[in-house]
Amino acid sequence: MTLEQMRYLVALVEERSFTRAAERVYLTQPALSVQIRKLEEELGVKLFDRRQGKPTEVGERVAAQARRVLEEVARVKAIARGEEGVFQGPFRVGVIPTLAPYLLPRLLPRLLERYPGLEVSVEEELTPAILQGLVEGRLDAGLVGTEERAPGVQSLPLFSEEFLAYISPGHPLYAKESLHPLEIPLEDTWILSEGHWFRDQVLSVCRPSLERRRVEFRSGDLETLILLVEEVGGLTLLPEVALWTLPRAKRLHLRPLSPPGAGRTVYLLVREGSLKAPVARALGEEVKGVFRELRLKGWERKSVMMGAEVRHGEARG
Repeated sequence: MTLEQMRYLVALVEERSFTRAAERVYLTQPALSVQIRKLEEELGVKLFDRRQGKPTEVGERVAAQARRVLEEVARVKAIARGEEGVFQGPFRVGVIPTLAPYLLPRLLPRLLERYPGLEVSVEEELTPAILQGLVEGRLDAGLVGTEERAPGVQSLPLFSEEFLAYISPGHPLYAKESLHPLEIPLEDTWILSEGHWFRDQVLSVCRPSLERRRVEFRSGDLETLILLVEEVGGLTLLPEVALWTLPRAKRLHLRPLSPPGAGRTVYLLVREGSLKAPVARALGEEVKGVFRELRLKGWERKSVMMGAEVRHGEARG
């Protein structure tokens, strides 16, 4: 087998299409098909199910190993050119939906300004897909809200953030300056759809209930939950990073949880021994810096408490 055949297989497995893969590696479709068939004959296994248009189970595993081989070849070339550790070239990052819209607008400009040689590609995915992408070598780094364990993947803590309640003015709990987690009724709380770890984290905070919601809605977007609170009523829980997008007027609807402690830790996932591991760790440092800025600009719990005092002062006036 050749390195080119490995590259062709990786492209085919990622694209799930001979046509798209052929375009990606600058071959005709028949030529690509011939190369994949030669590789299958040499290995004595079927790597791609042409009828179903997807790789076989062994094909996925062979492609994952081929990515590692190609990465090591790239490392050899970088060493020979004296470029090992240089921040340049493609860099693929997976980010969960409850982080992406809040971190990326501030993070990407900083990263590109500091490392102009990078070609950043970002995928918004749920945690299991990000973890799988790292294991298979399709991603170079991941930003998630839970500590994950997988062979060959490091989980590095970046920052911890608290959850805050966002409440409709018509809700009975609105008059309170802070909420105890056991006061938060689950039947009144808008939550993300299944598959989001943030959903499970919120469910662990709210008061259990046997009552059914009058309206059921499944969303993968925190901004949608905020709009539901505003238009339909009830409340939702938000991580601190989500407060960046809230105008000052809307921050009056926030309540800290007391006692504090409900929250999450954001982690950087890195493939151990990856050629891009130094870039991934640099990304993690930039994420830490962005979050520090968020807190320095007054988004922390103290500012929310001050907002609550102003609100109640206006009510008394």
